[in-house]
Amino acid sequence: MKKRFFLLCSILLVPSISGQAAEPLGWLTKDADWAASKSQLQAFGEKFSSASDMYAYLQVTAGGGDTLQWPQMGEPAYDWSGVYTRTGGGLSFDPDIAAGETTAKLTPAGAAARQAKIDRVNSTGGEYDPISDCRPPGHPRWATEPFLHEFVVTPNQSWLMNEMVNDVRRIYTDGSAHTLPEDAYASANGDSIGFWTDGMLVIHTQYLMSGQYQRGTQPDYSDQVQVVERWKKIDGVVLEADFWVFDPVNLAKPWYTRQSWTKLANDDNLLRLRYWDCRENQNNEILQKSDGTSQFMDFDFIENDAEVSTDEEVK
Repeated sequence: MKKRFFLLCSILLVPSISGQAAEPLGWLTKDADWAASKSQLQAFGEKFSSASDMYAYLQVTAGGGDTLQWPQMGEPAYDWSGVYTRTGGGLSFDPDIAAGETTAKLTPAGAAARQAKIDRVNSTGGEYDPISDCRPPGHPRWATEPFLHEFVVTPNQSWLMNEMVNDVRRIYTDGSAHTLPEDAYASANGDSIGFWTDGMLVIHTQYLMSGQYQRGTQPDYSDQVQVVERWKKIDGVVLEADFWVFDPVNLAKPWYTRQSWTKLANDDNLLRLRYWDCRENQNNEILQKSDGTSQFMDFDFIENDAEVSTDEEVK
C-alpha cells in the first residue's frame, strides 16, 4: 500500500520540485577526493528552499522507500548493534575543521550571535554551557556530543542513543507523517520521521528548540531549524551520516557536514551506556559564577580541590 501511495505521490509532486534539483546524489565516499564530494553535497542541499522540500524530493525519488521486515535486521546494512563513539571532529560541528572555525554560511543575525559568543569567551575566558546542569544538548548539536552511543534499528522505528543525559532520538519509519502543527510543540530533539532506501536511512527532523552547535565559538541555531540526514553503515565498524541543516534565522544557506561514529571493541562486554543524572554525585555539581561562566564544585577524588584551585570564586 505504501509503495503504491508514493508512486501516486511521485506523479503529483515531482513536477513541482524537479526544477530544484537533478537526480539525488548517491552516497559519496569520504576519500582523497572528499573536498570535491563535500562541495557537491553542499551544492545539492542549496538547490532546496527548505528541509521539508529536500526530504520530500528524496522520498518521492526513492519511491517512498523500502518496506523492511524483521528477518532483514540481521543483514549488515541494518545491524547497527554495538557501542560507538564519535569518530572525530572534537567539538566542531564540521569534523573537517578546527573547533574555533566554521564553514556555515551565516546570515547577519547568525554572524552577530556568533560574534557575541566570541566576545564573551574572550572577555571572561569561559562560558556557561546549559548541558552542565543535565539539560539535553538538543539537535542538531546531538551529532557533536562525545561519550558512548548505541543504535537500535527495527522495521518501524530506529533509536539513536547518546549516553549523555540519557538522550534518545526516535526515528519513525512506519510511514507516519510528522505530528500535526496544531498538536506539536518544540523539544530538544524535535519530531523525526524517516524511510530506508538501498540500506540508507533518510531522516527529517522539525519542531526543535533553539541552541548552539557546540560550546565555544560554534554558531547558534534558532527554533526554526530543521535537519535532513542520510545514515549509512560503511563497514563493520563505521556509521556515517550526511547532515543538511536549514535555519532561515541564522543560516544564509543550508549547512552540510559529514558526521561519523566508530564501533568500539567490546569483547568483554564491559562497555555499556550508563544512566546519567547530574544529581547522582557531587562531582557533577556546577557553580555558576558572577561573570556568567561555570566551574565544577568539590570533587570527591581530590582531598581539597577548592584549596588547590586558582579560581577565587571556587575557593
